[in-house]
Amino acid sequence: MTLVVGAVTILYAFRSSGYATPMVRSAVEVHAQMTSAERILAYTEIVPEKGREIQEQPPKNWTERGSIQFNNVSLRHYKYGPKVLKDLSFEINPAEKIGIVGRTGAGKSSLVAALMRIGDIEGNIIIDSVGIEDLNILSTRQRISVISQSPVLFNGTIRENMNPTGELDDSEIWNVLDQMQLGILVGSLPKKLDSECTGGGSDFSVGQRQLFHLAKVLLKRNKIIIFDEATGKVDQKTTAQIQNGIHGVLKDCTVITISHRMAAVKECNRIMVLDQGSIVEFDKPDVLLNKKKGMFLELTEIAKET
Repeated sequence: MTLVVGAVTILYAFRSSGYATPMVRSAVEVHAQMTSAERILAYTEIVPEKGREIQEQPPKNWTERGSIQFNNVSLRHYKYGPKVLKDLSFEINPAEKIGIVGRTGAGKSSLVAALMRIGDIEGNIIIDSVGIEDLNILSTRQRISVISQSPVLFNGTIRENMNPTGELDDSEIWNVLDQMQLGILVGSLPKKLDSECTGGGSDFSVGQRQLFHLAKVLLKRNKIIIFDEATGKVDQKTTAQIQNGIHGVLKDCTVITISHRMAAVKECNRIMVLDQGSIVEFDKPDVLLNKKKGMFLELTEIAKET
């Protein structure tokens, strides 16, 4: 009798496991679908970004000079959050090359966010005598080029990446590629400008992708260019090419270079040192290097030791 009961128990156990598998699978699928539903619901509750509804467009020649002025600008990443920039006031002259340095969390990239009108901003930002808060936010962003630390090329041809609107001639593209020392590289490819970029441009090195981005900036002809840790992941050769570009083909542009590498900003006209969201120093490199107990001098000494 005991043997029979045991056999029946084992039989039902096997059958139960057969039912349990699809039940567990169904439970996992339901959980995944509920997660998707929660995300969709969260997206419906997102408040539209301020500034998109503004109809006022900037003048056609706006940013042609490239002057930037901050008047008591503070920034929070979200409403009622802590201030990551605190009452910044400064002026950047047309075609000036500015370096921005500081320890991690000092507010370097937050300054870029303020220029691009990302976050909750107090105070006034004026570009070429026009307050940007009164302009359509998308139109504002289109006039400022940002080259980040992790460049990505879109899936498509090199031509489509360099000239997404199709408004430029191939001769203009080749001219800029030659300026960025990419002409030989692209010319050696079987399809040249028709060569496909896949996987975010993984066929090219990080340094080459940075140079492609810089070439795209030149084709766009914006006069305000921001390098946000753009040399952080590239070799010394590419860094030198970017620096040559800043002081060569971008000589008439206003260039802001954010970097933890002191060598990347040493040739700037002026250097801004941020600490905890405030400006602690803003002057010519040689002046800051001769300032005893200055923060820029301290950061430079630390960089030499590492």
